Amino acid sequence: MEKLRVLVVDDHAGMREGIGAVVNAQSDMMVVGEASDGQEAIQQFRALQPDVSLLDWNLPVVRGEDVLTKLGTEFPNARFIVITALSDGDCIRRALSLGAKGYLHKDMLRRELLPAIRAVHRGQQYLPDNVSNWPKMDS
Repeated sequence: MEKLRVLVVDDHAGMREGIGAVVNAQSDMMVVGEASDGQEAIQQFRALQPDVSLLDWNLPVVRGEDVLTKLGTEFPNARFIVITALSDGDCIRRALSLGAKGYLHKDMLRRELLPAIRAVHRGQQYLPDNVSNWPKMDS
């Protein structure tokens, strides 16, 4: 069975390492690349064309929003999950409108990361159950 290929984009090395350890411990997936800023994310995505990309919203050099816009235009079938410390409803709506298939708060990664990756890989949208409780979601 071919493994699901994941790109991890976050400006914190510890976050990339932690996500990589969890993903690489799975028999059905592996991290194929990492990036610490938006420009590197674009380069890595183009070179690797992963099955699912985990994309931090707040990146240096090129913002996550701009990475999503650029790569979503170039690769309309790309599958992105935005990972962020922001729980702002406007940010969630913006990410989804730009083509993100999932949105995870970093506090949720321990329990939500693997189900999110698998769901998005299958072409499903993934939002945690409690996302409707986040601020501004009903406005």
